[in-house]
This record gives sequence, structure tokens and C-alpha cells, in this order.
Amino acid sequence: MVMKAGAKTTIRLFKRHVVRLITIIAIILVSVGFMAGIGEVEKTMRLAVNERYIDSNLSDVYLKSTNPYGFTQEEISQIEQRFGADNTEKSFSYEYEEDGEVFRVYSYDLQASLINKLELLEGRFPIAVDEIVAERETELFPRYDVGEKVTLQGKTYTVCGIVENPLLSLKKDERSFMFSNAYLRNVFYIQTDNLPMVNDIHTLLKNRDLFDAYNAEYETEIREMKAELETELGKENVIVLSLYENAGLYSIVAYAEKVGLIAVAFVVFFLLVTLLVVYSTMSRLFEEERSQIACQKTLGYGDKQTIARYVFFVAVGILIGGALALPVGYGMLRVIYFAFTSHYSMPAFPSGIRFGYYLFSFAVIFVFNTLLAFIRGIRNVKGSPALLLTPKAPKSGKKVLLERIPLLWNRLSFKYKSTLRNVLLFKSRFFMTVVSVIGSTVLVFAGMGLLDCARLRENAFAISAVAILVLVFSAVLCALVVYNLTNINVSERKREIATLMVLGYHDKEVTGYIYREIYIMSLIGALLGVPLGVAFLDIVFGLIDFGTLSDINWWTYVLTPLLTMSFSFISTRLLRKKIVKTDMNASLKSLE
Repeated sequence: MVMKAGAKTTIRLFKRHVVRLITIIAIILVSVGFMAGIGEVEKTMRLAVNERYIDSNLSDVYLKSTNPYGFTQEEISQIEQRFGADNTEKSFSYEYEEDGEVFRVYSYDLQASLINKLELLEGRFPIAVDEIVAERETELFPRYDVGEKVTLQGKTYTVCGIVENPLLSLKKDERSFMFSNAYLRNVFYIQTDNLPMVNDIHTLLKNRDLFDAYNAEYETEIREMKAELETELGKENVIVLSLYENAGLYSIVAYAEKVGLIAVAFVVFFLLVTLLVVYSTMSRLFEEERSQIACQKTLGYGDKQTIARYVFFVAVGILIGGALALPVGYGMLRVIYFAFTSHYSMPAFPSGIRFGYYLFSFAVIFVFNTLLAFIRGIRNVKGSPALLLTPKAPKSGKKVLLERIPLLWNRLSFKYKSTLRNVLLFKSRFFMTVVSVIGSTVLVFAGMGLLDCARLRENAFAISAVAILVLVFSAVLCALVVYNLTNINVSERKREIATLMVLGYHDKEVTGYIYREIYIMSLIGALLGVPLGVAFLDIVFGLIDFGTLSDINWWTYVLTPLLTMSFSFISTRLLRKKIVKTDMNASLKSLE
């Protein structure tokens, strides 16, 4: 019987505060979804790229002879002795210019090759001496059809296949080796068993388990190996290259790391804003439930049961929001991954879902908010039922700072005096609102600033995608924060609103009375958020080594507070009906 009554009481709690529950769910959905998405970008990129390079058996070190006759037999033997004959592959390549366009041709045993394996996209590998395969179509490389005739330096070949070289990951701007400041127009591959000479050697480390483009140990090993080879073979005789000298491969690594660092900075800020807003929501919930808590105490419910009911309320909101956040974060991750494919030849999106950042952010929000709700509950269940049934005494009136400046105070009309007194007298409400709006404004400014910097730089497509998503999620979070705080503000003022209505105030005057205070607090938060956003963005720029404050457009400084204020304006309009429909009788009735 007690369990049944307790369940009914819990259900009534959810019904009374369904809007508040939805608000908590929405805030958790946005914040955890953002953190789950952006936080997993670097790990996903690392996994996808490494899987592809392992499948293609990407070379660790690429040696190119500067001698016009290629490597000597002594040099080849020296390289094979260091890496092992099975871990080296020899080839011949050259570049030529025709009508202002640069082409590269590779010649080696394509079908027997086990290092840097070409991926056959169409057709087949060459069999006859007059057959070749061409590199896949990109922004710079034109499309070739299987069966098409191609003339290379006066000799005609038939394209029998289209391939993709794992070393050529850029979709544009693949630079030439021989011609300075020139870009390749296409790359062709010729099948041959007898090389005219060897000027390229691709090698693998004997300890292949070390391979990881993102691993510091692997990078150290490769750089040491490179230095040793340059000493042994002579810098004047050979150019030693690795993943870290490959423009395409290195930039994928670099941009993924930048996104990872952006994630760290923004995740911390999103967490702080979310914790603050959910805590303020639960604080107001406990204030509204004082009489219900008193009734439960008189019916014999223990303090632990009562507290558990409200902790359960916030836990349900967080659990539902967190569950919905996972597909949102996964979708955001795919959007960022797709942004990389606009400039790079990327492998397919890796299968499976990575939960690292999702679990971290969800766990932090769940643990801290339920803990804060528990602590707040302990404070609110203290006292006798009679004390809890009595509404809290209003804050004692006293002079605010502006009242001590007669020159300014005496010039204000009554409505502005009352507004400023309410804003400055209730410090906890003022602090909660202003700090939450500041946090939201900082996130919006940072998103707009990142977008400004990305637009000024070539190939910053990944940062642009991240900046747009940061801006969108920050704007949505800002809107939810402002709406939630406005709703709390209105809920706290029901007796005050009812009093104004009884005194004959019109709807416009009543709403204006509330709106002015909300707008003032939102404006203060928005204006303070801009300089703090500048400081935050400066830290982010230093962290990712990308962009400067001078890159930020002047209108970003103007649009950010305007955007925040527009959310405040929309929120007040959405809550207008709640204000003007306030039940005067219920709000003013005596509870003693």
C-alpha cells in the first residue's frame, strides 16, 4: 500500500513538472550530444586512417635517389641489409611537363607489389606492355574511363584500370617532386618486371607492430631512422621521406589533433554550463515542492524516501537526455568525418560506435547533478512540517547600491526603480542568471570566432565544420539556458505577479515588469560574455596553434550579444501566456 502510494506520488511529481523535465532532457541532449560527437573525432580519424594504411601495407620510409642514374647496387644492398629484402620494394618513377601540366609515371611490378598496395577501383591491372592504370578522379586529376587511350611522351597506352594510391590522399594540391611550385595533373602506373633503373625504394620497419601514424613512439622511431639513413647514404645522394613529410597524410593527423584539442576546451565549458543550469533548475524545484515535502513528512515518509524521489526525478531526465544524445553525437561525428572527405581521400567510416567521451561526459553530469540534488534535498527536508508549510519569508528590504547615488536614483521613474531594486536585491537569482548567460555567450562567441578564422585559411574545411557545429550547438544550448532561467524567474514571481494584477496592472504592464529584469540580467551576461569569450578563444588558439584574435570579424563582437538577447526576447514571448494566465487566487492565498 505504501509502495503504491509512493509510486503515485512520484508520478504526480513528474506530471507537475513535465516542462522542467523536458528542459533538463533537452539541455543534457545538446551538451552530451555535442561532447560525444566532437570528443571522438580524433580517435575515429586515427582508427580509420590506421586501419586503411595497415590494409594497404603503407611504407614507413620512402627513399628517393637524387642521382640521375638512380641508386647504385651498393646503396640498394645497404638499404636491404638494414630493412630486410622482404621489407623493401624498388620502383622507377619520373615526372614530365606537357602544355604547362605536370604528370607523374610509376613503373614497377604492380601485381606483385605488397607495399603501398594500390586499390583497384575499376577494371584490372595491366597485362600488355601498352596498358596502364590511372589514378582516381579528384579536383585536379581528370576522370579516365577504362579503355580510353592516353599518350605519354609520344607513346600511346590504353587505360585498363583506375586505382587509388594510399600515399596520394589529397584530392587537390598534390605537389610535384621535380617542378617547384607545380601540382600534379595526373599519375599513371606501368606494369614492368625489368626496371630501367631504381630511383625509388619503399621500406617497412622490421618491427611492423610499431606502426601508428598518431603514436609518439612510432614518430620518434621514424625520425631517428631517417637521421641515420641520411648519415649513412648522404643527404646529397638521397631524400628520405616518411608519413610526416607527406603533405596529405600529415595534415590529416594535424587537423584531427586540432579538433581533439578543440574538443577538450569546449567539453569543459559545456560541462560547466550544463551543471550550473541543471543545478539551478533543481534548486527551484525543491523550493516549489516545500509544501509537498511537508505533507510527505506528516504522512510518515522518511527523509531518505523524499530525497530519493527528487533525485530520481533529475536522474530520469539525465538518463533520457543521455540516451537521446548518443545518436546525436554519432551523427555529429559523421558530419565532421564527411567534412574531411571533401579534401582527402578517406576510407569508409569505421564500423562500431566509440563511447569514450560520451561515457565520460554523461557520467560526470549524472554523478554531479544527482549528488547536488541529494545535497540540496538534505537542506530542504530539514525542519518540521509546520515550518515547511510556511512560505519562506521574503528578503528583507534594504538599500541597494544605486539608491546611495541620489543624483542617479532620483531621476529614475518608479518602474525602473523597482526593476533595479529587484535585480540587485536578489543576488542569488542575479548571479545564477548572469553566470549562465555569460557561459552561453562565451560558447557562441567562440564558435563564431573559430568560423571567422577558418574562412580566412585554405584547407581549413575540418575546422570550419567543427566551428559551424560548435556555433549551432552553442546557440541551441544558449537558447535553452535563457528559456530555462526565464521560466524559473517567472515561477519565482507568481505572488508578485498576482499582486500587480490585483492592483489593476494591465497585461502589458505586468509582463513589462518581469521582462525588464530578465533583459537587464541577460544584457549584463551577454556583454560580460564577449570579453570572456575573447580570452577563452585566445586560449583555444594557443592550444591548437590556429588563428589569432585579429582574424575575428568586427561583426562577431556585435552579433554575439545580439544573438543572446534575441534568445532572451524569444523566451519571454514564449512565457507571456504563463505570466498573464497566473491564477491570482491560488498565488495569493494564505498558507498559514
